[in-house]
Amino acid sequence: MGDQAGSEPKPLRSKGAPGAPVGRRLRAETKDALLRAATGLLGAPEVALTAERPDGVLASPVELPGRRLWLWASAEGRTEPFGDEEREMLGTLAALGSTALSNAELYSEAKQRRDELAVLLGGIGEGVCTVDAAGRIVLMSPAGARLLGWPEDDVGDGTVPAGTTTPRFLLDPARRAMALRQNVVSEDIRFERADGSHFRASLTASPVGGDGDPSAAVIVFRDTSERRAFEDQLARHAFQDPLTRLANRRLLEDHLDHALLQAQRSGTQVAVLFGDLDCFKAVNDSLGHQVGDELLRAVADRLRHAVRPGDTLSRFGGDEFVVVLEGITSPEDANQVAQRIREDLSEPVVLSGGHEVVATMSIGMALSRSCGSTTEDLIHEADVAMYRAKQRGRDGVIAFFDDDGAEPAAAGDTELPPDLETALVHAVERGEVVVHFQPVISLSDQRIVGAEALVRWNHPEHGLLTPPQFIELAEGNGAILPIGRFVLEQACRLAKTWQETLGVTLSVAVNLSSRQFQQPGLEVEVAEVLASTGVDPSQVCLEITESLAMYDVEQTATILSTLHGLGVHLAIDDFGTGHSSLGYLAQFPIDVIKIDQSFTRDIDQDPVKSAIVSAVIALSDAIDATTVVEGVETLAELEQVTSLGCDMAQGFYFSRPLLPEAFEAMVSDAGQGETPDMRIFRWEALTG
Repeated sequence: MGDQAGSEPKPLRSKGAPGAPVGRRLRAETKDALLRAATGLLGAPEVALTAERPDGVLASPVELPGRRLWLWASAEGRTEPFGDEEREMLGTLAALGSTALSNAELYSEAKQRRDELAVLLGGIGEGVCTVDAAGRIVLMSPAGARLLGWPEDDVGDGTVPAGTTTPRFLLDPARRAMALRQNVVSEDIRFERADGSHFRASLTASPVGGDGDPSAAVIVFRDTSERRAFEDQLARHAFQDPLTRLANRRLLEDHLDHALLQAQRSGTQVAVLFGDLDCFKAVNDSLGHQVGDELLRAVADRLRHAVRPGDTLSRFGGDEFVVVLEGITSPEDANQVAQRIREDLSEPVVLSGGHEVVATMSIGMALSRSCGSTTEDLIHEADVAMYRAKQRGRDGVIAFFDDDGAEPAAAGDTELPPDLETALVHAVERGEVVVHFQPVISLSDQRIVGAEALVRWNHPEHGLLTPPQFIELAEGNGAILPIGRFVLEQACRLAKTWQETLGVTLSVAVNLSSRQFQQPGLEVEVAEVLASTGVDPSQVCLEITESLAMYDVEQTATILSTLHGLGVHLAIDDFGTGHSSLGYLAQFPIDVIKIDQSFTRDIDQDPVKSAIVSAVIALSDAIDATTVVEGVETLAELEQVTSLGCDMAQGFYFSRPLLPEAFEAMVSDAGQGETPDMRIFRWEALTG
């Protein structure tokens, strides 16, 4: 009788193909070995393993998981029938076959599960590993091996080579999950690669087991470096000044809030230092805003060196910097930091083109009070003290805020170079002060409608000096008053001359310093200049900065009203860099609002700046004022501010500040008439 292969289950074929899976080959080899043993020991001509028991043969059951087979031998062809000895031998072989075949099937099933698990793990993009109760890694996904820098061949099927050390960053959360019998989540943990490098990761460790103690923990982990880098980039944009990389106003106020709370708990004080660069506007006007940006970055670096570790340093806006000092026990603590700032800024800053600028800073300081200070209180008080420091002469003057309203005492005196200071006093009478003019252009038709008067000092030894090199001296020693009058007289006289000789009516803008603006009898001096030059008052526009206007609102309103009564126009300069209240601004008799050039810079690429400028234009329209945008240097900037509806503009795109003769030549070349046409020549041709 032959082997009934047709009725036998497929997994128990007698021979596996050479390329068959390992489990199938193992089962076939085990069956063949069993049949060979039965044939040799029984001396039977025919031996088989089938699912059904044939009739008339010696047979013994082979018990397998979930089913029964029969090992049988036929006596056909034997000289003697099978006896008890053969029957017992066949039973023994059947029992051995049951064990061997069951083990082969179990191995086959386990191998199949491992293969399926390896395929599953290979398709997972995150790191997955299993750590058993003994702390051994028993499973690792290929993605996990890649993240850790392990050879992927070592974990090709998910298993980990024996003796592999479990890293602490995997072992600790696994043990914690098994001990707590709950998931353990960490959003930011430091992982180490095989080469010693590190990365940040998040992980979830979950215990594995029934009702008893967990037997293992499964850990899913992923590299969060890119996500964290993106989040850090967003945070930098939200809380960092892009030009200087310092904290911005939003982050400063947040840190100050926390500092005040901490000070209340610890019984210490918080100090705020409010610093403003002296005559920074003059740097931009004379050298351009790229050089101005360079100066701001250089100042930021000096300030980083001067402040203490842990202090919050920020660019508050424009050329204003604010420092928050924690753990202050006396005003002297704050004064020491302010003095270091003053010392670090005393060395000249060398800018592009070889220009040297001493970037002095007026600093105001305010201390929190035991009765409680708010963030707004401290910033405002430090700001007030800073403007009082400027009144005392600038050039690194430091002043404390005195909450009784008295003039604060200076924390440091100004040391001026004696030769320059003395020479500056006599600069006007020696004919060394000169005035340059930068054209103001109507954007509707690009015609010259006016000019801004900008002062220069033609020193006999040092050459032509720009405002950053001498204005702080003039403010401190009072020379600013005769210089200011000279500039006003020159501007009015030339406006009258151009009208008579060229037939053009141009407006001339003249900046009033804080000391000029607050001097008694300003309106008398302006009236005298108007009378002596014979200029039409409507051709004269007097400018004050937004910050100066808001220093004392009532006094500002009184002075401006008096000046406006003379028939001159009035302008708020550097609008957007101070702290003006729109309600107060509406109380001033303002004819012109000049938008600070920090909002013009790259306005064609910055929708926020466009929105701000558009809002200022709307405000100007509401109070019936003209808008002038400063610092236009590119065609793209010009096109953008024009599209927003700005009335006028000035900047290097049209012309640098020119001597009166060069400006007059420009007006002549632009054509005769009330408004010379700016379109008929190129700026490059004029400046050579």
